[in-house]
Amino acid sequence: MSEESRTILVPIDLHGINRGTLETLVRIAQRMNSSLLGLLLEDTRLQRVADLPFTTEITLGGAQERNLMPDQLVRRHSQVGGATRRLMHELAERDRVKVSFQEAAGNRWHTALEWEGRIDIFFPSRQQWVPPGTGRSMAAVKRLGILLSESDLDSKLVNLAALLMGGGLVGDTYILCARAPLPEQLHDLYRPGHQVRIQSNVKVTPSAVTRLIQNSPYDLLLLSRDSLKGIPPGLLDASIDKSSSQVLVVN
Repeated sequence: MSEESRTILVPIDLHGINRGTLETLVRIAQRMNSSLLGLLLEDTRLQRVADLPFTTEITLGGAQERNLMPDQLVRRHSQVGGATRRLMHELAERDRVKVSFQEAAGNRWHTALEWEGRIDIFFPSRQQWVPPGTGRSMAAVKRLGILLSESDLDSKLVNLAALLMGGGLVGDTYILCARAPLPEQLHDLYRPGHQVRIQSNVKVTPSAVTRLIQNSPYDLLLLSRDSLKGIPPGLLDASIDKSSSQVLVVN
């Protein structure tokens, strides 16, 4: 994949993205020879809720209830988006990865779908995932899950996994598929010090894929855009929001 210039789109909303996740993302982009596009999102759903009378939120620190005003939402959006943008720019500049930013309104998946071209989409975990270890010499993705859907993009997913593995970013790899692939299809994944496990009873139906995303035990889950066909954007958004895994959708 490194011979083709691609872009990884990264939705950024009120939750922000922590430093460990951004460091891993930048390393992935560097290895893929991809640029990064940070999409600064204004969530129209939250804005509509804030506009309702008597809308309140519960603070995490003291469990205090307070009014959620539209101007507070705008201010918080600006603060979180600005901080994430500065950190992402700093890390990308350090690793010589091209980065740009644009603003948009909407939820993460539905808005990302509107972008066309050679664009992959990275969804950070809502669970404040932190990569194992502290050194760049350690694998940032200890457990990599790859969902194969018997599409033309399967080979691209395997090649990407091998590319990340060759860059020292990946520890063990888990192949999820309906039928076990031929050994030669996974040849590049078998390397000293790395384990490759194959689970060949995985269904690639809309309901099964949404459950996999929501309950993923992997640090990073690779899947193709084809495997998401038939899943309503709202349901997919909800699954991604509940996931404790990073998700990279390859187009």
